[in-house]
Amino acid sequence: MSHRKIERLCIVCRKRKSKEELIRIVRTPEGLVRVDPLKKLPGRGAYICSNMECIDKLKRENSLNYALKTKVNKEEFIKIKKELENLLERGDVKGESL
Repeated sequence: MSHRKIERLCIVCRKRKSKEELIRIVRTPEGLVRVDPLKKLPGRGAYICSNMECIDKLKRENSLNYALKTKVNKEEFIKIKKELENLLERGDVKGESL
């Protein structure tokens, strides 16, 4: 069995990184958009770097809607962004700029 690191693409900066270095956001089969820190929820996933620079640029780039093939409303987006910021503040993810 191979132990290669699985890499994913950040939807903001477009850099390839290992899954451990990224935060997963998922659109569930029910159509809800959630932050998935354990990377185990079912549904279509998108990854973002675990740093404030990429989180800050997330809305301007509109990349979340594109990656998840859905329309995230403003209230939902604010909630997701706040949850991403809280993950970094708590150190619950492997962040680059904690």
